[in-house]
Amino acid sequence: MELTEKHRNLIENIVKNNPRFIGNEDLADDFCSETFKRAYSIISSFENINNFEIYLNKIASSAILDVLKSSGRLRKSKTGYHKIQEKLVSSTSTYEMDENDNIVYSIQDPTPSFEDRIIQQEEVKIIRDIILQIDSKEKSKRYLDIFILRYLKGLNQLEISSEIGVSQGEISKRITELAKKVNKYIA
Repeated sequence: MELTEKHRNLIENIVKNNPRFIGNEDLADDFCSETFKRAYSIISSFENINNFEIYLNKIASSAILDVLKSSGRLRKSKTGYHKIQEKLVSSTSTYEMDENDNIVYSIQDPTPSFEDRIIQQEEVKIIRDIILQIDSKEKSKRYLDIFILRYLKGLNQLEISSEIGVSQGEISKRITELAKKVNKYIA
């Protein structure tokens, strides 16, 4: 059996109907690609499967879960997988009606002002100093390295994991621990 365009369309439909697809539409190509790659790698065994679509559905669910974990959007806990929450920035746009009853939007420039950048740099220095204190007590956790890689260099958990040489789950755990410890110092 060979994967055809029909199978590609079936995979796309299965991925788009998966409950984990909602809110992660930007990863659709990754989901489909990973599902297709897994299906292609075991294509020879498809001939013995009674319901091809159900089997593809299982492959897609597993692929989607793996893509979400590797992108840092899911974390496994004792009770199952949980979404990692992202803070949404509120919109700063306002609108008015012009003389022709057309809506005219006024959107604030998202670039931080000079004063905002100075304040942000000072906050980063304060947090860095706190992390230095925490890191000196627990050198093996490499909190400072994780902070620099995640928040100053912008690496994701998977990239940090390979850089430091520990599992992605451990990186996620340490980021959470670090946030709690920093909050204790600040509060």
